[in-house]
Amino acid sequence: MTMTLQSKMNFSRLDVRLILKHILGWGLFIAYEISFVRFNGGYSSPLQDYIYYYGLNILLFYFNAHVILPLAIKSSRHYFLIPVLMLFEMIIYLILKYILDCFLVFPYGVMPGQIMYIKKLLVPNAYRGIYFLGFSTLYWSILRMVIFRNRAHETETMQLITLKEKAELERNLAEARNAYLQHQINPHLLFNTLTFIHNTYYKFSREASQCVLLLVEIMRYSLHEVDTDGKTSLIKEIEQIQNFIELNQLRFDYELYIDFQAEGDFGTHQIIPLILLTLTENIFKHGNLKREGDKAKIHISISGQRELNFVSWNLKKHQSETKRLRSIGIKNVIKRLEYSYKHQYSLNIKDEEDSYGLELRMQL
Repeated sequence: MTMTLQSKMNFSRLDVRLILKHILGWGLFIAYEISFVRFNGGYSSPLQDYIYYYGLNILLFYFNAHVILPLAIKSSRHYFLIPVLMLFEMIIYLILKYILDCFLVFPYGVMPGQIMYIKKLLVPNAYRGIYFLGFSTLYWSILRMVIFRNRAHETETMQLITLKEKAELERNLAEARNAYLQHQINPHLLFNTLTFIHNTYYKFSREASQCVLLLVEIMRYSLHEVDTDGKTSLIKEIEQIQNFIELNQLRFDYELYIDFQAEGDFGTHQIIPLILLTLTENIFKHGNLKREGDKAKIHISISGQRELNFVSWNLKKHQSETKRLRSIGIKNVIKRLEYSYKHQYSLNIKDEEDSYGLELRMQL
């Protein structure tokens, strides 16, 4: 609202300055003509004569430049229409000039004879009208050229802005893809190694074996090929969050306190992979989950309008600021959301001294 008011004020100031420039220009022009006639012919007229005659001339000037020419140029046959309209203007101008002459040049309203009028006034009046029409047409041409130049500049500026935004978008996409690829390793080596560990230690520790199986499933999901639109099933993403929570509970002997809730019909929706899983991983990486009275929270829901809502909260671990800044998970999430859900998501982060809260809303 403040910007709109400021724009209106600037526009009003520009209008006032433009009007003042026109008034100054006409003042100098009229002063020049009156001075020229007076010093060369020694002739001057009453003030009211100047007001009426110059008023008519100025009216012809602006009417031609801002009404007739802009209207005629829009026609497909403007090369024919412009001369016709200007001739019509000229006739109206001469009629008005004749009326003024009858009352100002000839006293007491005495009408001059036709021959006298033609000799003394018609030719000078016609010349005067052509003079102001030509002057007006030149003014309109310059104004039109300036407008075209400004439009061309604006178009060029918009093209440069578009190219810059496209380049930034491509760069962000490349960075997001590189960040995504950083998490990938050779899948055959990974799965073969984890399968070997599971088969070797299954008899000795079922908990360790279960951790391996959960890790295999999570890694298989992260390396799984997505659809052509870059998305995967939302229910699979939710399942991997559950697997990730279970895996960490096994690691810490179920001493982590987490309030996890998932409500809604997730089976019919799709999402770009690893968004919610990365946000969940961020909680375990930086959160203090060992205080029963302050459980970490992960609530996921989806509405009938296909709006996904992910809400999380956790206490912070006591760690250095440098280590906290090295985390690129949230940055990568934002880049991928901006690329795939631009103008269709909102991410609100509440980073306090002892706690961290996050709410992601996105239209699937």
